[in-house]
Amino acid sequence: MNNPFNPSFRRIPTIFLNRGQLINEVVEELNNPNSPYKVSIVYGMRGVGKTTFLTEVGRKVKQAPDWLVVNLAMGSNLMATLVDDLYMKASSDLQKTFESIRGLSFSAVGLQLSADLSKPTLSTYQGILTNMFTKLREKGIKVLITLDEAKSNTELKNFVAYYQILNREDYPVALEDYPVALMMTGLPENISELQNEDVMTFLLRGKRIALSALNLSQIEISYNNVFKRSGFQVTEDTLSKMALMTMGYAYGFQLLGYLVWNVAQKSKTVDQDLLDEIKLEYLVELDQNAYTKIFSSLSLQDKKFVLAMAQSSQHRVSIKKIRERLNRPSNFVANYRRRLLDDQVIKSTNYGEVAFTLPFFKEYVLQQYRFEQGLE
Repeated sequence: MNNPFNPSFRRIPTIFLNRGQLINEVVEELNNPNSPYKVSIVYGMRGVGKTTFLTEVGRKVKQAPDWLVVNLAMGSNLMATLVDDLYMKASSDLQKTFESIRGLSFSAVGLQLSADLSKPTLSTYQGILTNMFTKLREKGIKVLITLDEAKSNTELKNFVAYYQILNREDYPVALEDYPVALMMTGLPENISELQNEDVMTFLLRGKRIALSALNLSQIEISYNNVFKRSGFQVTEDTLSKMALMTMGYAYGFQLLGYLVWNVAQKSKTVDQDLLDEIKLEYLVELDQNAYTKIFSSLSLQDKKFVLAMAQSSQHRVSIKKIRERLNRPSNFVANYRRRLLDDQVIKSTNYGEVAFTLPFFKEYVLQQYRFEQGLE
């Protein structure tokens, strides 16, 4: 049997914990015409499972016959891609309806425009999409548009500007009359940048879906099911330690499972000795594939805050001790605490205390500090 775990980013693994309750809530809300989930943003740090979540929502939504799900990707002409994908995802009857739009035809390679539209502009695509949405509305078909890892650029600004036009009450195809939902994913810093753009401030009215840590009990159960059903010998104590090694980090769950599976192939035994054997590789992969990028996105003051946390001997660090170590006033420390909470690098525990959200991130921060000290 092939390794069922996949620690590759932006790929859907065979084994994953799908946050079923939250996914079902989102899918149910999408059927409510007045729901804030009509425009929603799924955000979280690198490796928390945003792509998997978006894919699962889309998979469930498109099971209904009155929904089309269109998946867009950054780096493409979003408007043109939306036209093509709406056509390709439509039924044969709907495709014939689209083909009746003047000056428009489709082939195996996608959208074909008549001679007078051979050099399409942004307004050309807006007109085409409006016609397509009108015909979909007449057929009672709803659309979910998904966009993974959204970042601010000209293409996205043009697309969002058009989406806002659909929401204007005086527009022929108003959002209130035509259900077209938009769901995007992004890193916290990219989402903040999007919402600060003038053309995209309407995103502030949408629903923000923060993906936090996975449930440790679910991780333990999943590891138990996968390894025992595949003939591996593993105790409950070892399974608990594996779950703790991930701290609920989705990428950590996939990576640890992948490494354990590969190393235990011969002995078919997963025990403490094996966990000790793969721990170094686990840490190296976490550092190289996730933590380096997460840490580099922090500001200088953010890094000083997390260093003050890491230098504490306690897992849960009091804000008072951080403030004393930084020698900064309360409002200064509170500001960076809030920033790091938003970026999901830290979490609140008891009142006035914080802890790291990622497994072995404390050790990573201290290591970076030692490297920097060595360069001075």
